[in-house]
Amino acid sequence: MVVNYREIVDRIAFVVGWTGSVTPQLDWDMVERQLGFRFPGDYKEFMARFPSGNYRNAIQLYNPIQDTESFAQFTDHLEGKLWGIRMARDEEGCDIYPPFPEPGGVIPFARDAEGGTLFWLPRSPNPDEWSVEHQARGNPEEWTRTKRTMTEVMLELVTSRGERNILRWNVADERGFLPY
Repeated sequence: MVVNYREIVDRIAFVVGWTGSVTPQLDWDMVERQLGFRFPGDYKEFMARFPSGNYRNAIQLYNPIQDTESFAQFTDHLEGKLWGIRMARDEEGCDIYPPFPEPGGVIPFARDAEGGTLFWLPRSPNPDEWSVEHQARGNPEEWTRTKRTMTEVMLELVTSRGERNILRWNVADERGFLPY
C-alpha cells in the first residue's frame, strides 16, 4: 500500500491553519550522516512544510533541516533523551527500550509540554515502518505504544476533540500551531 504523506501533511496544515512553508538551510543527507540514522519519509514530508514549532500547546518539534539553530536544538534534545534512557536502564534498572544506537533502540524526535517524549521505535531497518511511542515525564516505564507513523500521530493530535490521542490530553481548545 502506497501512503501519500503529502495528503496527511496537507490535512494537518489545514487543521492548524498553517499556510507557510520552510526554506531548509541544511540537507537531509548531511543531517542523517551526522545523526547516524535515516528519517522516515513522512517526517521528511512534514518538515518540508513546517518550521520548528509547537502544536496544540502540547507537542514541540524542532525541524533539523530548517537551520543550524534548529538542528542544534534537535540534536540537544536527542542526546539528552538518549542519555536519560541509558541512565534509567543502567542505573535505575528500569525495564524499558534500549536507546539508539543499540539494536532496536528508540530515537526521540519531539517533546510534550510536560517533559515527556515522542520516540520512534525502529521495528525494522526501513524507517517508513517505524511506529511512534510516547514516554511520560517522571516515570520512565510509562509508555503509550502505537503502530502509527509520526504524521498519523500528529493528525490524531491536531484533530482530537478529547483525550483520544497519544498524550491522552484534551487539547481541543488549544491553539493549532505556533512556529518558532
